[in-house]
Amino acid sequence: MACFTVSAVAAIGVGVARHIVKYNEKKAELAGKEVDLNKFGAELKWSKKLGILETALFAGSFLLAGEHVIHGEVTPFPPFLTAMESAEETAEMLYEMGTVGVAMLGMVVAFWAIGIFVYDLVKYRKRKGKKVAEVK
Repeated sequence: MACFTVSAVAAIGVGVARHIVKYNEKKAELAGKEVDLNKFGAELKWSKKLGILETALFAGSFLLAGEHVIHGEVTPFPPFLTAMESAEETAEMLYEMGTVGVAMLGMVVAFWAIGIFVYDLVKYRKRKGKKVAEVK
């Protein structure tokens, strides 16, 4: 009924965190601090990684919101969510948000983390392989 709101709120939080991280990255760059590219995970900046997560969360949230609109669970007039018309339906909606919404959020974050880890691992091994080839 309103499980998409969990992902939307999380995406907003990730967006705020991404802007803070991006600000700190630019601040460090202007201060002349160089990133050690020999470290694992240094290929892609954290602001970019968080941007990918933010996009995934917003995309999933908008797709789910569209599905809920099609099924008549979201309306263009107040209270917008049909589950908020009675107390019983509101309790059911909050339960769904706490179970289904949080589970979907956890899955998106888990798949994002696995994808970022695999990307960093592949890039790190390529860089490490080039370094070993240069030494020989």
